[in-house]
Amino acid sequence: MLKAIIFDLDETLTDRRAAINSFIERLIARYFPDSDEDTQFMIAKRFKEADHNGYRDKHEVYKMLVEHLQWVNPPMANEYLTFFREAIPLCIQPMDQLSPVLHELKSMGLKLGIITNGTVQVQEGKIRQLGIREYFDSIVISEEAGVKKPDPRIYIRALDLLNVLPSETWFVGDHPHNDIIGAAQSGIKPIWFTRDGNWDYSEEVKPYRTIHRLEELIRIYNEHYES
Repeated sequence: MLKAIIFDLDETLTDRRAAINSFIERLIARYFPDSDEDTQFMIAKRFKEADHNGYRDKHEVYKMLVEHLQWVNPPMANEYLTFFREAIPLCIQPMDQLSPVLHELKSMGLKLGIITNGTVQVQEGKIRQLGIREYFDSIVISEEAGVKKPDPRIYIRALDLLNVLPSETWFVGDHPHNDIIGAAQSGIKPIWFTRDGNWDYSEEVKPYRTIHRLEELIRIYNEHYES
């Protein structure tokens, strides 16, 4: 019996791509206010390359930006990192149909959780900005947990907080290795949420299901209990 669904945060509950576009606008307004359209396009391109969809260390991102952007007076690392940590939660946007889906899942009696890699300040800020904390019975953030996905220990911690077994749990996430393979290796059924649909990992682990919109979870849940 399914008792719980645990979610990744970025690019699963949040539309991180939209958030990054909004953050880049803030970056340009603060550090490149007089730049023309071509320069702004280049800044956006370079930032997205450096950011690597959030999977590159933020200190490394800073170093790449200092190297590749045409700064008049580049900020020190601490200044830039503080700016990022304060601004990015304000830019965060929900994935389409987020609140209705969470409400429906809770109405089914399911426990809901989040496992996310990142700092407490930034990830808590995103959750607060989305206004979704009330839906979740547990939230595990890697900085606080002292371990990151795909390490099984972070999944075990979330299961313990929810008081459920791996066999009673689904995990929904966008990253093939960190989310899908990590959850599967912890005994949890992984559901891959992808907007692009390109599975390019050769590991034998495959997702239990693949979805392209959050509301598909409702259909999968209903099918699960009809079968």
